[in-house]
Amino acid sequence: MQPTQPDPRLLAALDALLSEHPAGLAEYDLMNLLDRGYGALYPKPNLTDPLLMFQHHFYLRHALYHLQNAYQLAGTATLLMSAVTIRKQLAVPNRQTGLPERADSLKDYYLDLTNLNRESADSVQQLLGAFWRALNHHEHQPEALATLGLTGQESAAEQKLQYRLLVQQHHPDKGGDAEQFRLIQAAWEQLK
Repeated sequence: MQPTQPDPRLLAALDALLSEHPAGLAEYDLMNLLDRGYGALYPKPNLTDPLLMFQHHFYLRHALYHLQNAYQLAGTATLLMSAVTIRKQLAVPNRQTGLPERADSLKDYYLDLTNLNRESADSVQQLLGAFWRALNHHEHQPEALATLGLTGQESAAEQKLQYRLLVQQHHPDKGGDAEQFRLIQAAWEQLK
């Protein structure tokens, strides 16, 4: 792993922007704010070039994980990062558990700068495709659960049983509604 530290001025800019937005920021909004206020450190990429956009995203995440480590070392804050929001949360005193930090493969990936150069235009397209498929699956899951009369708290076996019961009840060959049967099939495919 390459331990290259990002420019300290970029880390300071990220800290300032995240401090100014306590509710958090989407990555795209953070990129725009960096471009406007700190363009020399972090200019916004050409968003039509997927590889360049990925490299820009990668380096931003690389810097954010370094900032997260700095917060953790100082004990002053925590940097919470999800696919949707990046948020600085001030540390709560005496919350040390003494437990070792759990492994974070995503963090390891972004902290290793060799991964930045390992990706190609094709691999970035594959990553984007996988991301959009996963997002589509996640967004439609509540609809699929509702169609099957499930809450999402059921075990896989319970979900499968409910699906089979509905298939039997709505199968067109057994006098069921063909459209409802199609919806049940589609919902099950979505959940699988």
